[in-house]
Amino acid sequence: MVLRRGDDSTGRQLRLAVNPRDITILRPQNSISYVTVDGETVNASGGRGLTQVRMETFLPSAKSPFYGGSDPKEGIALLREWQNEGAPVRLTISGTEIDELFLILSLKQTLKEGDEDTWIGLELREYRAVTLSGDNPAETQVSGLYRRADERKKQASYLTCGGEDLWQIARRFLGDGALWRELAEKNNISDPHNLPAGREILL
Repeated sequence: MVLRRGDDSTGRQLRLAVNPRDITILRPQNSISYVTVDGETVNASGGRGLTQVRMETFLPSAKSPFYGGSDPKEGIALLREWQNEGAPVRLTISGTEIDELFLILSLKQTLKEGDEDTWIGLELREYRAVTLSGDNPAETQVSGLYRRADERKKQASYLTCGGEDLWQIARRFLGDGALWRELAEKNNISDPHNLPAGREILL
């Protein structure tokens, strides 16, 4: 099993001396739900999702019979560098169809008492490039398809239905519940919980 940076021509790579005992490969299928005029909910294919890979293994120390000449500290440093830079890495797993570009979502390092080997856990998600092009900035080209930017006017205010809180309203209309404090300040609200019905909230 080999990991190497996708755009690196220097040949730097991390070869795992010990293949993970278990490798989880998840290939999800996106779906889109529709509600018919009769009120029936139906699902349709939304295309293939992003492949995810999870694994746990160890980087052997110099005292290990599996040691291949690579310092575990250097391997960890290389993985952290790729993760921090958000650089796509090519993962090749022999005996499988996996030979693709991924982003490192999480890197777990476990140190065990009396064990000089470095245990690691990796979670990776498939990397896909998005191309931005066109003279019209309102259009974005994704995999050859043009998607029109949302030109709908944003709602300026909202009338509460009762029993709601500002966190729910911020998440629904601003996309982030953590913005409830801004709503509280803008609307001079001291108690963000259990808002009464009919209260106008300026967004």
